[in-house]
Amino acid sequence: MEFAGLLDNPSSGLSYFFVTVECTRYHEDSKVHVYMLQNGDDAWRKHLTLASDLLLYPRKSPKGVLVHNKFYLPTDNEIVVLDLVSSSLSTIQLPQGVGFSPIGTTMLSRADDASGVYLIHIKDLQLSIWLHNGDNWLLVDTICLCEISDNLLDDEPTDDILINHVGDYNEFLFLELGRCALYLDVKRRTLRKVYEMTAEEQQLGDIYPLMMSWLPNFPALMDSPARGDTSESLM
Repeated sequence: MEFAGLLDNPSSGLSYFFVTVECTRYHEDSKVHVYMLQNGDDAWRKHLTLASDLLLYPRKSPKGVLVHNKFYLPTDNEIVVLDLVSSSLSTIQLPQGVGFSPIGTTMLSRADDASGVYLIHIKDLQLSIWLHNGDNWLLVDTICLCEISDNLLDDEPTDDILINHVGDYNEFLFLELGRCALYLDVKRRTLRKVYEMTAEEQQLGDIYPLMMSWLPNFPALMDSPARGDTSESLM
């Protein structure tokens, strides 16, 4: 359950951050460990460690995101913000009526500036896009998928449609419907099927969109806290 993020700092170049959360068996106390790999280093180094009682229930899903020196980390019913500059933790309450689900109905996405983070939520074929700006959530867009599907959703049970992946700055989404991967262009309001798994492929696993032009080589994280029944990490 590791969580990693890439930060592009004009003064120091690219930095990779690796976050783990160490907690007790009953989640009464937590320690947040942040490791950094910078400018082609051949080893990770400890960036900071914070003790906190905020991270009681780290979640595997949805994944956290790194936006301009801040990690946004989903917990049980809120978002914990880890500020790498001030070495502090704070919390953000979710929008009214929105909750995190392990099945893929809610996801976080980076904003295109330091204003904050997007939260994308789907319910009953209604896609809602929220932006956290300052201290408030702003509903910036709503999309009714049935209005733009061009009969694409007629042959499948629509209550099983899930969010698979969200592009940076909220420009596109990959949705999952049965054996199909759907591509939603947010700006153009178009929805199309881009892949359909065979029955044999579906037995092997899920669909994972992947777009990259290079593959980084990371050194081993040597001094991470002991893992096992008493240690958990955030994604």
